[in-house]
Amino acid sequence: MRKFIEKIIYFVFTILIFMVLWKVTGEVWEEFVPLNYKTNLIGLIFVSPIIIILSFVLSSLTFHFIRKSD
Repeated sequence: MRKFIEKIIYFVFTILIFMVLWKVTGEVWEEFVPLNYKTNLIGLIFVSPIIIILSFVLSSLTFHFIRKSD
């Protein structure tokens, strides 16, 4: 049961990190990238998976440091 709760907390934490990264990337994207269908497609195909992977990595590192500090 404890492992299940840890996985739920890990997943929720990953979603929160993803949302923060998505908003920051969106702000930077609107500021520096011209909007057209090509740049939106690049963002969808390349940038979105990188943000997803980065959110999982940051979440797992955070949990690793939390467990190590106990």
